Amino acid sequence: MAYENGREIPFAIDDLLDLLPLQEPENDWQALMEAPPGYEPATPKTAIAELVDIVRDCVELLLPQDEYIVHSIAYERITYDELGQRLGVSAPHAWRLTQIAYSHLGEVLMIDGRIKKYLCHDE
Repeated sequence: MAYENGREIPFAIDDLLDLLPLQEPENDWQALMEAPPGYEPATPKTAIAELVDIVRDCVELLLPQDEYIVHSIAYERITYDELGQRLGVSAPHAWRLTQIAYSHLGEVLMIDGRIKKYLCHDE
């Protein structure tokens, strides 16, 4: 809350963020990494769209539980407590399962030949 003449003035944090100068991402990777889950990157580019498609394809190749976990965390943005409730496990165990699911996703991404051209491009 901000105060003016001793009175509270409500504002949203987004209003403050709008005052900050926006910096253009330096490259496609930075644009992709800075985009919140479920949102398009700040500077949509063909390369990023291709990367998003590759990741979506690879998520679909995961085991059903891993796919469910990645989808729940990345797209629904649920907490580990809620994920644990859905899976019938504790929150710490849900966190461990999430780490395993993302590890499996990383393995699938590395096996996928399409992702290698992007990884080698920045080196």
